[in-house]
Amino acid sequence: MYDLKPILKPVHVELPTCMYPMKPVIQHGASSGAVATPSSTEDLPEIQALAVKQEKILKQLAELREQLVSMRTDLKLCNKPAQPSAIQSAPSKTSKSKSDTKKIEPINASYLQDFVVNASPENIPYGLLALKKLWIDRLNLQVECFTHSTIPKLSEEAINFQNQITSFEPKRENLPRIMVTLIWKNVGTYTEMITSPTAYVPICGEVNILRFLSRCGPSEFNYERNDDVTEADSILDTCYQLINKQNVTDKKQVLKTLSSKLGKTASFGGDEVSLCDIAATSAIKQVQKALAKDINPNMAKLIGRVSAVVGI
Repeated sequence: MYDLKPILKPVHVELPTCMYPMKPVIQHGASSGAVATPSSTEDLPEIQALAVKQEKILKQLAELREQLVSMRTDLKLCNKPAQPSAIQSAPSKTSKSKSDTKKIEPINASYLQDFVVNASPENIPYGLLALKKLWIDRLNLQVECFTHSTIPKLSEEAINFQNQITSFEPKRENLPRIMVTLIWKNVGTYTEMITSPTAYVPICGEVNILRFLSRCGPSEFNYERNDDVTEADSILDTCYQLINKQNVTDKKQVLKTLSSKLGKTASFGGDEVSLCDIAATSAIKQVQKALAKDINPNMAKLIGRVSAVVGI
C-alpha cells in the first residue's frame, strides 16, 4: 500500500493520574499502512482467557434458549381447551354469594372525621338514617340536628326523621364514631356536606355524600369493591339527576331510566341492601309527591323492602 502523509501533527497529551493505567492491547505498526499486531507475548494469555469466557457465556445462552423453547412447547400442550365433559364435571367456584367474598376489615380511624350536612326539610337525606342503621354493629354515625334561621318551621316528616336519627343509638360500646351535625337549611335539592369549615369546599348532593361515607365506612359496605362498580356509579348518577332535575317532565324521564336499570329484579344489590338501593329509595321518597303515579310496582316493592330493612 502507498504511504500517506499524516493529516494531524502529533500532539502531546498529559494523561490524568487519577485512573488505573492499562497496558495497550494492540499496537500499530511503524508505518501508517502496517497491520496491527499484538503488543507483546504477555498480552496473549489475557486475550485467550477472555475468549474462553466468551465461549462459555455463549454456550450457557444456547442452553438457556433450548430450555425456553422446551418450556414454551410444554405450556402449549397444557393450555389446550378442556373437554366439555370435564368442564361440566368440574366444581363451580362462582356459586359463592357476594357476602362470602366481601372481607370484613378493621375501620381506619384516620379516615373518620366530623362533618356538617346542610339539608332542606323538603329534601330529607334518608340515606344518612339508612347508613346509621345498616352500620349499627360496625360504626356509630352519631347525628345532632339544628335548624337554621332560613327555616321558619319544620315539616312533620322532617321532625319524624330527626327523632329517628337522633334517638337510635348502637348497643355496642367503643365503636368507631363519626359525628354528623345536620342543619336544616334552605339549600333546595342540593344537600351539601362540609368536612372543613375553614376551606368550605362542600360535597354537593346526597348521592355524593353516600359515596364519601361508603369509602370511609365499613369495608364490607363499600360499593367500589364489587365487580359491577361501573353500573353502580351509573345508577347513583341517575339517582342524583332524579333529585336535582327541576322540571317534572325531566324527572319522569329520569325515573323511567332508573326503573329500566332495575328491570324485574328485586333490588339493585341482590339479596343484600346496597348503596344503590338506599340512594334510589331516598331519591324516590323525595320526589314521590310529584311522581307518585309514575312509580311502577317493582320499584314500589324495592322501596318497601329497603324501608323495612333500614327503617326509612
